[in-house]
Amino acid sequence: MSDSAVDPVLRGRERESAVLRDFVAQRGGALVITGTPGTGKSALLDHVRRTASGFRTAHVDGVRPEREIPLAALDRLLRSAGHRLAAHERAEEALFVRAPLLCCVDDVSELDSASLRALAFAGRRAGADGVLLVFAADPATADGELSGIPQLRLAELDVGTSRQLLADRFGSALDPVVVAEIARRAGGNPRALVEAATALSPEQRAGLAPVPQLLPHSSALRAGLRRAARDLPDPALAVVARAAAAEHDLAAAGFPADGLAEAERSGLVVVVGDRVRIPNEFAKSCLRADLPPEVLREAHRHLARTTTDPLQIAWHEHGAGDRDIGDLPAHLARAARSARRAGHHAVAADAAAKAAELAVDPQQQAQHLVSAGRDAQLAGQPRRALALIDRARPLTASDRWRGVADFVFGEVALRDGMPDAAHHDLLRAADRLIGTDRSLAVTALALAAEANCVSGDHERLFALAARAERLRSPDDGPAETLIFEHVRGMAATFRGQHAAAVPALRRVLALVDEHEAVVGRILASQAAFALGDPARAHHLAHRAAAAAKDRGETAHLPWALVYRVLSALLLDRYDDAETGALEGLRLARATDQRNIAIDHLALLALAAALRGDHETARGRLDAAFGDGVASRGLGRPGAFGMWALGCAELASGRSADAVRRLCSAAPGSGRINPVVRVMAAPHLVESAVDCGEGARVRRTLDAFDDWASTTGSRTRLALSHRCHALIAETGADADERFRTAIELHRSSGAAVELARTELLYARRLRRQRKPRLARELLSEAHAIFEQFGANSWAEQAGAELRAAGVSTPRRALAPGEDLTPQQAEICRLVAEGATNREIAERLFISHRTVDHHLRNIFTKLGVRSRVQLAKLVG
Repeated sequence: MSDSAVDPVLRGRERESAVLRDFVAQRGGALVITGTPGTGKSALLDHVRRTASGFRTAHVDGVRPEREIPLAALDRLLRSAGHRLAAHERAEEALFVRAPLLCCVDDVSELDSASLRALAFAGRRAGADGVLLVFAADPATADGELSGIPQLRLAELDVGTSRQLLADRFGSALDPVVVAEIARRAGGNPRALVEAATALSPEQRAGLAPVPQLLPHSSALRAGLRRAARDLPDPALAVVARAAAAEHDLAAAGFPADGLAEAERSGLVVVVGDRVRIPNEFAKSCLRADLPPEVLREAHRHLARTTTDPLQIAWHEHGAGDRDIGDLPAHLARAARSARRAGHHAVAADAAAKAAELAVDPQQQAQHLVSAGRDAQLAGQPRRALALIDRARPLTASDRWRGVADFVFGEVALRDGMPDAAHHDLLRAADRLIGTDRSLAVTALALAAEANCVSGDHERLFALAARAERLRSPDDGPAETLIFEHVRGMAATFRGQHAAAVPALRRVLALVDEHEAVVGRILASQAAFALGDPARAHHLAHRAAAAAKDRGETAHLPWALVYRVLSALLLDRYDDAETGALEGLRLARATDQRNIAIDHLALLALAAALRGDHETARGRLDAAFGDGVASRGLGRPGAFGMWALGCAELASGRSADAVRRLCSAAPGSGRINPVVRVMAAPHLVESAVDCGEGARVRRTLDAFDDWASTTGSRTRLALSHRCHALIAETGADADERFRTAIELHRSSGAAVELARTELLYARRLRRQRKPRLARELLSEAHAIFEQFGANSWAEQAGAELRAAGVSTPRRALAPGEDLTPQQAEICRLVAEGATNREIAERLFISHRTVDHHLRNIFTKLGVRSRVQLAKLVG
């Protein structure tokens, strides 16, 4: 089934629908579908009723007015199945008279108690008797009256699925920023998503007016929340009120155990670890509006008494009606600044947004909203950031605050939109800020340069570099100078003017220790990578990532990981690269940075291709390109993708295809990426020579030689010598070049590239009838390929060894041998119950690769089955 053909009811419920299919196939039994209000219990129940074949169906909804009439619900259920409860018939056995029968029972908490007891009794005894009972119940009933019956618990939808669900229902009628804001507030609750979007006015759907905080009073979800709250005993209602009044999750230890347990069973609060919260923002705002005022005021008073934070005390005293607004906006603004300095950007965004709500002056409101938007962006909440900035834009006439707004919009577009749009927003931000906030203006220039690198629009990069030169000042500090030097060095690199690039990039590295900003450290890592110093690039990227974590700049963490992954690949640390890219992918998706997610997918593909794993590389690239490489104009990941495909084709022995891939333009922009093309030159030369087209790539090799010699990187100099050995006109020249390359590889520590060079040299030696020398090289190369999991290359080295008269038994794995990071992750997923296919999808590797790893894991750990492995790991 294509993605577009997915039933909207099942959007994000693929696992649950598979469980239901298996359940129906049993032809007998009972199941409780349970979850918090609005998660889609009734929708799944209807889906089962529509799709189950071979059963008569009966359906009943709980009806509140009949709760006091014994067996009223059971009677209605049996009548819908064509059966009436006889006077002599036991209610518990009546269901089995009409088998095969599918009974669907919705709103279980509204059933009369006699019907519920009878249905629960029948459910606990249903088996292979042709009767299926499916209940849709709240958590309290599922764990109470229906206990003992298997449960299918519905979790919240993820952000991507929430967006797709809105697209299913509303098509393109909703502005993307509006979609993102609704998805954020709904917290993955399907009913909240649909009801919030349905209630929007045309102006709100178009993004011309703010999304309301509340669901409409007529909303079914809101009515259900009111009903559930009304039915709670006082201790549980107090728990719900405090969670609704609080700005953040509360400690579970602060609540009476009986009240907390009852509140959690109602579904109005959820307990995650030791924290208590309302399930989503829409539910929270509805409960704040609909709970009895005196209950909510008492909750604020309790929270004011139990905190030592003066700001929170003031806020809750205001909520309790015990304090006027007074200077509360100023208190909130100071709290936001304090949280910002401490790196708590999400807290700062909350405080600044509240200050905006209470501020009277429009300019003050705008400043608070823009500050909140900037903090939300740094905290990894770009959709919220855009919504806050949208609210601020009509209010402010200040160039400074308009400039910050442009900066936020540009950074979001860079990470999750069109790099071309990011370029325009960031340049406008730089123009507006250069006179009032020079540091942020120069940072905007750095991000605009990054946008041009991502898109592959190098002419714009060169124009921006010229513009940056005109803005330089003798009074610039280390932070601004680092960025100016970085823009100058990267522009020269993309021009191929490495003699000009190297001094600028080296100045970046000299300044980085005087630059505390995370962005500066990321740029320094990029500079070290461009200089051919992967070890320093890796170290700087690691420092940048650590600083991003320490300072709460969650948005910058996936970006820092891009250069940690790239440098790990050049250092032959493939496990480290894959671990970093998977972490970067997870973080990028969690923070709505799809462009960075695509970067990490492309790098995962490159890691697989360098190991010679064509199938995994192809699958990862399909995922990257499917996420929008071309439609977004992402030239850089497109170029990485072509490099990965070229390497994979080369490892598979398809040299002509490899040449075509490595010579092609990046599909994201139609522009050739000169830096990636030069980096890929050794693979292009090897492929072209193998096809007899060595003369075709001479110019590309000249560019690579220039880069290698100017930067002085031993790894790149080794690759240069290898390339020249492949195209050498005499055997003596080739031998000398190969031997020099091997010496440089050994001194640089690039083990896999050493093995690749040894394999190529050994092939030449074997053709020259020098089998002894060839065998020595091939034995080491084969061992290295095996050690690094480069299976395709190991197979080629093994074939050469066998041709040279040496057998190649696979390396024996000793029980207890350390697992690789990827194998450890596979073990964790197996312990969670994931299938091989699910593991492959999570790690973006092929099903065959999962099988291969599991065989090695079993041998290393001395187990024989997934069950034993799960027990050992668990």
